[in-house]
Amino acid sequence: MLTPNHVVIAAKAVLFVGAASAVTLMLGPFQGLEEAFGLSDKAAHALAFGGLTAMAFLAFPKMRRNDLAIAAILLGASAEIAQLFAHRSASFTDFAADVAGISVVYLASHIEAVRRDARERGAMRFSDISAQRQRRRRRKSSVVMPAAGPTESETAHGSFASRAAARFPREA
Repeated sequence: MLTPNHVVIAAKAVLFVGAASAVTLMLGPFQGLEEAFGLSDKAAHALAFGGLTAMAFLAFPKMRRNDLAIAAILLGASAEIAQLFAHRSASFTDFAADVAGISVVYLASHIEAVRRDARERGAMRFSDISAQRQRRRRRKSSVVMPAAGPTESETAHGSFASRAAARFPREA
């Protein structure tokens, strides 16, 4: 039976193989190989980094997309800097293509959130929606989970359910 965890594991494997392949192709003696597939150098950079970003979003569902996108941008910058030392041609336009691929996937990943906001809060401004989410986050973080066992007050005064039943008896 396929579960979301299986997708995450597969995405991590694809991400690892894809990142290793990208590093090998960008730093190895394979300059111009993208032309064999009918791609320009910039299109290959955009596709590679867009694909790696998409796999990272799938592989690490608990991490923030912003952090993953920044990590991908740093990886692109590192690859261009490494090309300087690998006797390859580093270029700012290659880095711009990396960022373009990452940006397309990043922005596409936000489409469903915008669709949900349009359905649920279509007339609200984005600043109001953001303020509402921040209030909800503060409320969630202030909730303290009780200990696993019964607390002192529960043993002395009964459980919450028994206290509530005593205070609000059922009507006949």
